[in-house]
Amino acid sequence: MRPIILLFLAALTLAAQELKPGAALPFQAGDTVCYVGDSITHGGTYHSIVTLFYTTRFPDREIKYYNTGISGDRAAGIMSDTRYRLNVDILSHKPTVATIMLGMNDVGRNDYGPKNSGPEIEKKRQTNLDTYNENMTKLVASLRGVGARIIYITPSIYEEGANLTIKDAADNMTGVNGALGQCAEKEREWAKAPNSGYADFYQVMNAVNERERKTEPGFTIVGKDRVHPGAVGHFVMAYTLLKAQGLPKEVSTIEVNAKKKKAGKLVNASVEKIAAAPGKLEFDALEKALPMVVPEDARPALKMVPFMQDLNQETLSVKGLKKGKYELRIDGQSVGEFDAAQLKQGVNLAENANTPQYKQSELATKLSIERNNQGKKIRDYVTTLYGMSKAKFDVLDQAALVEKLRASAATAEGKKDAGSTRTRLAFEAASNPGKLEREYDEMMVALRKASQPKVNHYEVVRK
Repeated sequence: MRPIILLFLAALTLAAQELKPGAALPFQAGDTVCYVGDSITHGGTYHSIVTLFYTTRFPDREIKYYNTGISGDRAAGIMSDTRYRLNVDILSHKPTVATIMLGMNDVGRNDYGPKNSGPEIEKKRQTNLDTYNENMTKLVASLRGVGARIIYITPSIYEEGANLTIKDAADNMTGVNGALGQCAEKEREWAKAPNSGYADFYQVMNAVNERERKTEPGFTIVGKDRVHPGAVGHFVMAYTLLKAQGLPKEVSTIEVNAKKKKAGKLVNASVEKIAAAPGKLEFDALEKALPMVVPEDARPALKMVPFMQDLNQETLSVKGLKKGKYELRIDGQSVGEFDAAQLKQGVNLAENANTPQYKQSELATKLSIERNNQGKKIRDYVTTLYGMSKAKFDVLDQAALVEKLRASAATAEGKKDAGSTRTRLAFEAASNPGKLEREYDEMMVALRKASQPKVNHYEVVRK
């Protein structure tokens, strides 16, 4: 084995040893999953990747997924508006699984930093943590009351260590990450209860930061506001949840012996119509899953977590070939050249952008991104209703809601700021109730349809 390959494998092994993702049960067919959280969940990126993975890996599992994150939210916020936020926005979905990712707002970031000190501020910080613990307990009890099993997602990190010298970087509120660590420790303890599990975003993100800074001192897995991860950070988070669930690494494994004209080891795949002639092997294969195509803006994360090794192995192994170079064709299209030794050892087709499986999965990834963007529109609308509900307006009175938003939209007419735009969109959504949700559901149907596997014809031809 070449030294560079040994180094690469050693790096992957080291990464796997350093990262401790947690432990949680996988989603199953028939599950309804609610992702509960704040702005990091509201944006939807990490859990849209999780949904994409499940849809391409388990295309026969019909699972419902609901984003129930709201920007700025806290456990206390949810429990202070049980009528709308808790009962309508979350519990009405009747979740069988709820992931809960809260803490970033609960700890009270403005109570930290070098300018905040003294007994009163320490008391306030502790009160914030106590309030978090109390309301998380109430929230979990409410979710268990409708039959949901719980996956605690520890908070993502607050960036204190990076040298964020860029002009618009947020002030460093030193101490926040330590407070989030206390939230994470609590969640690890709570996850020991029956029908519970956890995914340790906090530990993994800290570990990635620490490791990457050994070669790039200014590296951060979080954004310039020190709170919100970008696409790379969200992919690391998605990887962590999937690993915590103990999901299999195999998309599929296909082993065929050209000399014996028979299949060997098969995982999540079937093979038939094997035929061999001098210098050529061909067969039909049905892989019961697709490889997951990582969104373009998240691909740098593949250097930080061993996703391909741990969760995306689409292995083709051909034994019994004479020495030499071979062209691999799938459905008549050339997808690469390999020598007999490579094919005997096995090649990971999940990395090969030329295969029809990859191209099919690319469409699924595109549909997933579109679905996520639609989901953000829904969450923006719900955020408007949540604010109104907290202000004691009855958002469940549909006629009154439309009139209220009509008046607000009229006031916002001609204005181009974000708040005015959100108000106009909220009025449109209220005027056509359920439209956004119906479109979102249709996108899930399209994603599931695009992820259904197909029979492919393989040819291995000597050059």
